Amino acid sequence: MDAGRSVSPSSPDDISFLRLPEVIIMSGLSKSSIYEQIRAGSFPAPVPLGLRTVGWVWSEVQQWAADRIENRRVLSTGGAARKRA
Repeated sequence: MDAGRSVSPSSPDDISFLRLPEVIIMSGLSKSSIYEQIRAGSFPAPVPLGLRTVGWVWSEVQQWAADRIENRRVLSTGGAARKRA
């Protein structure tokens, strides 16, 4: 998945938002690194929630983290990662 694109949840009830402190904890990135990666298109962009409030879609941040893990597997095996059943 491209980190800049949204993931369609299976139902509207599956949507939850994270605020910046939670995104920092989940990603392990600093605030400036998060916004730098958003500009580069490699981290999910926040969603406007109000006039001065944004939130990140939980599933998009989770997918970004899963993609990092998958990339590590590919790099460590030198090729395509094996899928586990």
